[in-house]
Amino acid sequence: MSQNLQIATLEEYRKLLSQPDAVLEQSIYNDAIVGYLDGGGAPMDAVTLLSESYIGLPSMCNVTAQSVNNIINCDIILRKAIREQLTKRFDPKRCDDFFMYTDNQPAPGWLTVIIKDTHWRQTLYELLSMYPNCAFLNFSIQKIAEAGYKDEVSKLRTTSTYLEVYNIILSDSLSEILSYDDIQFEDSLSSLMRVCCEREDTYLYSQILLRRLSEEIGPAPFRRLRRELERVANEKGNRHFVNLLHSHLTGIPPGLSRTLSNISNTNSITPGDLITLVNLYKSNNPPAADFLCDYDVIVKFLKALYVPQEGFVLRHNMLDDLTFLIAYATSVNDANPRQDNKIQNVQDTLRSLHECLAKKTELGSIAGAMKYILAAVRIPVGSMGVLLWIEYMAIHTSYFESYFRTTETSPLHLILDEIAHRHPLQQPIVFDIIKRCIRHKYPSFAPELQMALEKAWVDRMLYLVQNNYTIPVLKYFKGPGRELDDSLILHFVKKVFRMAEPPYSKEFTELILDIVEVDMDSLTLIRDVRQLVYDFCNIALENGSVLDHLDKLRLMHVMNRCK
Repeated sequence: MSQNLQIATLEEYRKLLSQPDAVLEQSIYNDAIVGYLDGGGAPMDAVTLLSESYIGLPSMCNVTAQSVNNIINCDIILRKAIREQLTKRFDPKRCDDFFMYTDNQPAPGWLTVIIKDTHWRQTLYELLSMYPNCAFLNFSIQKIAEAGYKDEVSKLRTTSTYLEVYNIILSDSLSEILSYDDIQFEDSLSSLMRVCCEREDTYLYSQILLRRLSEEIGPAPFRRLRRELERVANEKGNRHFVNLLHSHLTGIPPGLSRTLSNISNTNSITPGDLITLVNLYKSNNPPAADFLCDYDVIVKFLKALYVPQEGFVLRHNMLDDLTFLIAYATSVNDANPRQDNKIQNVQDTLRSLHECLAKKTELGSIAGAMKYILAAVRIPVGSMGVLLWIEYMAIHTSYFESYFRTTETSPLHLILDEIAHRHPLQQPIVFDIIKRCIRHKYPSFAPELQMALEKAWVDRMLYLVQNNYTIPVLKYFKGPGRELDDSLILHFVKKVFRMAEPPYSKEFTELILDIVEVDMDSLTLIRDVRQLVYDFCNIALENGSVLDHLDKLRLMHVMNRCK
């Protein structure tokens, strides 16, 4: 309490002197007793208040620790208890008022001591993730970095009000995520978004940095990151600021920016907006195709083409405009100058697919459409349109109720498999569609028919595993997939064991154990499954150089259950 709190009344001084263990506060004399006496308070009253408020919690902790220390190592227990209480009761405003009352506040002596302790450093990191705007916590992290623990600070995935600390964290976050594959990128994206989008200043700083990096290195590695930042910032309600900064950094023409913003922010696409875009991109000096190549805008265009929407009628002139804009956005880039033949081919494919599907979608039929679907699937943007259409057919039409047979694989499922194989970058979208479709119930289906359809969706997930999209599928069965029927989980586990080949990665092994351990009772009832589980664990142990001690114990426990 080294800061004078300037409490005006005796009653407020009495409250301060009556706080539990107030007598143990470092500056209770200067902060409370002097003010109380100067305000006319009686000295004996002050002594009484301090004595009555004394509890002696630190002494109790020490006595308890000494009494049990002969039985167990109580240091870990006490540290854990203090950490829990600290994170539960921490008040960032009060802490800042107390410690950060001047701009050049020196570090308290005790902070220098606890910085040397790994446990308390981790506690400060945890508190910063909870209260990223707390000045004292940011000051503490700065001191930790200055003390030689920059590697630890760089692994934090939270923001900071101290530029040096923020630079350390952001630099490591970007270096890490740019080295990841597609699956790791998706898993790590949320933590980077948290680092960059906590406040307007961190968003501004991150976007300017990414812009500079794209100018020096090339735009391709950073385009997705910049757009993800814009998406998250828009979701936080900063749309005007995001659009303003986007226009400034990219140099997008104001008219084009307003039109794209209108399309993004409204439920339906207007003919006027489409005409504006077409006129710009058919002009002799068109804007950069990169402005038009916006994922959300293209998906909105594709839905207008292939997903029936209530209250929206696609006119013939709009069809030509939509297909042209999609074809232009996906066929032209800075590296490839405009090629009218390529644009026309893509446009023709998209138009033919629309004309074919428009007559059949509401009827829940695909008779005669396979030729056009397969032609569209050959190009990435065409397969995206087909994916959106498949989800609509599966959930909003009677297609499966009319045509699903347990003895054959549905054409829609075969198309999903083809897209997953042909376009690996669309595997996450295929997976999301499968997860939504597998939850859909058909009122007219008998339970056994519904189960057969769900098994067909599980087979689509297995095909994703076969195409190396393994970890996200396993995470699904570890989490939401547990709600599926036990027979479906058993079917999935059997197939995965037969597909998997050693050596197994640590993450793969741990996810398999997470799935198997929950359903051990049902898995061990079937002899061939029990043998598959046992063989997997045995092979994982034999090639277990990447596993830690806990993983090996879990494997041995599962093997014992299988005997």
